[in-house]
Amino acid sequence: MIELAKLGAEGLRLEGTEASLPLEGKEALRDLHWSLFVLPSGADVFLEIRGRATWDCTCSRCLEPFDQELQITSQFLGSKDPELVARGSHALGTQDLDVVFLPETVIDELTQVREQFLLHMPMHPLCKDECQGLCPRCGKNWNKGRCNCPPESPKEPSALAKALSGLKLTFDNPAPGAESASRVREADAGKLDLEL
Repeated sequence: MIELAKLGAEGLRLEGTEASLPLEGKEALRDLHWSLFVLPSGADVFLEIRGRATWDCTCSRCLEPFDQELQITSQFLGSKDPELVARGSHALGTQDLDVVFLPETVIDELTQVREQFLLHMPMHPLCKDECQGLCPRCGKNWNKGRCNCPPESPKEPSALAKALSGLKLTFDNPAPGAESASRVREADAGKLDLEL
């Protein structure tokens, strides 16, 4: 635990390792190596988090478990100032940093490391770029060979889609204050009727 009020002007560097760090569900980080640097910056605090680990995850296409190597570097400014947080970024020296709301006076270094890994993880991890996924009918993993399911036939368009595809719509976009050409033609036709 780091007490922010007790940080010296030189800041604080910490390093650590974890054999396993649980994430969400059955997922976890293994062989985690991390370092954290915390530096006071007025009423705020600058944080730099670096780490590498193996992620026990599941492929989003074929649902097979696999290991993915992750390496992160994250720098941000922690602040209690709601106006600064609302701006979203802050220049510190030559760096433009993200600003994170950090109201705590004591922070847990492992919680900070875990959060940064979660933010850097891909939303849809793939076991390989060319993953074939699963058959939508029988669920067979196509990476292990094709199934005997017939290919899906293209869906017939609905009656509404067929009816709309035959329509030809045109739109008049007159200049502001001008009448459309069709309205002028209708008015002229009305005059002709009156004159007859």
